[in-house]
Amino acid sequence: MKDVELFKLAADSTRKWREMEIRLLEETGCKDLSYRPRTGMASLGWVLAHQASIYDFSLNMLIKAGPPMNPTLFKLYTPGTSGDWVGTSKDEIQNYYDSGERDFLNWIEGASESDLERRIEKGNAPSFFVGMTVREVIASAFTHLDYHTGHLTAIRKDWEKSRQ
Repeated sequence: MKDVELFKLAADSTRKWREMEIRLLEETGCKDLSYRPRTGMASLGWVLAHQASIYDFSLNMLIKAGPPMNPTLFKLYTPGTSGDWVGTSKDEIQNYYDSGERDFLNWIEGASESDLERRIEKGNAPSFFVGMTVREVIASAFTHLDYHTGHLTAIRKDWEKSRQ
């Protein structure tokens, strides 16, 4: 399997799980993006928007070493913020996610082997990413997205328990 096929498969798997959790949340009646689990975890809206910012950060800031595609949303939903939903509509969050995913996959499709083997340099990224290949950054993005889809599962389960 080629890298492009593997990364498309990862994106598809990530999207399916995320969409399933969003659907299950809605079916249980949890449509309030400000809902925050009793554990203190970030709010539903923050998690959804943060997932979109992962695509933005990975492509535009790490791979391209430029500014985020959507600086306003990126700043509101990055690590270190409160975890609160700040009123961004579900449609705007979904559009941010969809466009980020599309741009990310389009870049991957056009990437050469040397693009994928290029290493992230000091001064262009947080220390965790310095020295990683772009291929590793892509894998890390999907891991990060799935990690937060796990948070969607936890939010749903907390919501269900709070309604018993």
